[in-house]
Amino acid sequence: MKSLVALLALLLFFVTQSRSQICTCVKKNQCKAPDSLDVTVFPQKSVQPVGLDPIAIDLRVSTNDGCDLLETCCEEKDIIASDQKSDVTFGRCGVRHPNGIGYRLTGEKSGSAQYGEFPWTLMLLKNSDLLGISKEVYLCAASLIAPDMALTTAHCVNNSDQYFVRAGEWDTSSVRELFATQTQKVAQVLVHEDYNIYHHNNIALLKLEKPFEPDYNVQIVCLPPQISFDGAECFTGAWGKDKFDQGVQQNILRSIEVPVVPHNKCQAAFRNTRLGPSFILDPSYMCAGGEENVDACTGDGGAPLVCPADSNRYYQVGIVAWGIGCGQRGVPGAYTDVTKFMPWIRMRMFELGSSLEYSTF
Repeated sequence: MKSLVALLALLLFFVTQSRSQICTCVKKNQCKAPDSLDVTVFPQKSVQPVGLDPIAIDLRVSTNDGCDLLETCCEEKDIIASDQKSDVTFGRCGVRHPNGIGYRLTGEKSGSAQYGEFPWTLMLLKNSDLLGISKEVYLCAASLIAPDMALTTAHCVNNSDQYFVRAGEWDTSSVRELFATQTQKVAQVLVHEDYNIYHHNNIALLKLEKPFEPDYNVQIVCLPPQISFDGAECFTGAWGKDKFDQGVQQNILRSIEVPVVPHNKCQAAFRNTRLGPSFILDPSYMCAGGEENVDACTGDGGAPLVCPADSNRYYQVGIVAWGIGCGQRGVPGAYTDVTKFMPWIRMRMFELGSSLEYSTF
């Protein structure tokens, strides 16, 4: 029996070695798909990727010909040059890609966003020095509302730190995604002038030193009309914890579907918590959620709450702000109500020289 196991192990070794000798690990969009496979990879950034069937990636699979999960082992003759300049533009705002761009996740990570599903979600970061070593620290999320402008919550920022934002991020544990991330320094932090210790008017704009370049994984969200979105089924998520207290910070961008809850019902729900029966929910907030274990959580602050404008385009109607724990049944989360701040956003963007045309539906 031991001899048989050893023989099988040896055979597997030679098969693996043979395979690795005739192919190279490359990003999945840098390899021509064999004619026998019914899959589609993106061309080298020639058109906006609409309606293409992505390659399925099963997160439960642990082997991939010795390559990273986001790579493929490609024969030399099938490798596509990767040095072509992108001609992608900032297209229509708020286009979501529910099946991903380039590949589609399957398997057990049902709470994870697809790659490129929300191409406007940003990471807000800063460098922290520890024993003389500079380390990148994730603070909050933000959203891209113009090539040179990000939107987040005021509680995530102050004017004393040097921040930077990253666009196009999806899996923070990998650098082998189809399209590169981009990072820009924040030139100016503009916190709402009426933001206070009670966290009312919890909103801030981040003017970037340089604009982001458009790409498949870097696009702009639509800003909303000043209407009610009560009852709408919406999405949020960033790289926060999967649950309160003992939760684990997530490497892959999360996708959380939550309904918008009317302001009066949300206030009533909060009064049944430790906030007490006299709690008043400030008008600058809206609410979403209330389903058990389906909620934004610690680390998701600043993330956009997006609601459908039509079949596949989305308005940003809220910003993740605070909550009572995470995912408690009957207790929604509180979000800064972006619709209430549209006059302020328009005025400040104009003053800072940023265009609203990109985020107009």
